[in-house]
This record gives sequence, structure tokens and C-alpha cells, in this order.
Amino acid sequence: MLTCQVLIIVVLSLIFVQDIASRSVYWIAFPALAVLFLAASWFRGLGVWEVGEMVSINFGFLLLQYLLTSLWFLVKSRRWVNIAAELLGWGDILLLIDMTFCFSVLNFFLFYIGSLAIILTGWTVWQWIIQKKQEQIPLAGLQSLFLIVLLSGHWWFGFVDVTNDAWLLNLITK
Repeated sequence: MLTCQVLIIVVLSLIFVQDIASRSVYWIAFPALAVLFLAASWFRGLGVWEVGEMVSINFGFLLLQYLLTSLWFLVKSRRWVNIAAELLGWGDILLLIDMTFCFSVLNFFLFYIGSLAIILTGWTVWQWIIQKKQEQIPLAGLQSLFLIVLLSGHWWFGFVDVTNDAWLLNLITK
């Protein structure tokens, strides 16, 4: 399990460095990360049905998000906007798909919304500080960094278990 965890951190680090440096990531990182997340699920003792259900719900959420965003831009600009080509990079989309293999359902929603809010806020402040406008946000890289911190905290310091919704359900019901 430790080898799998270290490899996940290495791949996420590569995504972070490549996206920050050149706004592009080698495509092989994404299938490798998906396989590593699946291996980590297997080491945790999750069954095929459990992982399949989790991934299906998480992926369905991403698909719904993509469709609603596409409809929003269709209404707003009165033309079909290809989000993958014009607004998000393929690396951003592939990392989000990879993360469907990593998180339980509620943790995925929380990470997705929380990381987007933190990254957008941080990027806006950074742009204001450096007084230089960059249109592209290195979303995959910054989400990778955020995920490295979160997974390291879970694996090695015993913080929140992102693979189990129990902590979040307990927090909500109290």
C-alpha cells in the first residue's frame, strides 16, 4: 500500500509541476493515476461493486456539471461552446475523471466544490498581487497540489478519510 501511495503522490506532483510550468501534462499520467487510485481502493478492501457505484455517481455528477455548464454558455452566448476546447483543458477534465476513482461520493462533492472555490480565490488574489493577468488557470496542477496535501494528511497524519463519508455524515447529523 505504501508503494501505491508514494506513486500516487509522485504522479500528482508531476501533474502539478508540468501544468504550472507549461500548462500541459503528459497524457500517460492520467491513466496511470486512475490505475493507482483503483489499486489503492483494492488495498483498502473495497469490492468491485463498491468502487463501481462510487465512480458511477461521481462521474455522473461531473457529466451533469459539464452539461449544465454547456447549457449555460449556450444560453449566454447563443452558440454551442465546447468547454473542453475553449474553457477547460483536457488535463483538467482527465484529472477530474481520475479523482472519481479516489473519493467517496460526499467527499468528492466537497473536494470538487471546495478546491474550485479555494483555487479561484487564490488565483484571483495572486493575479492582483503580481499585477499580471493570465487568462488560464492551471486547474489540474493546483487541484493536484491540493489533493497531495489532502491525501498526505489522510495517509500519514490520520486526518480526514477521503474514501469514507462517515466523518462527514457524523458532522452533518450533529
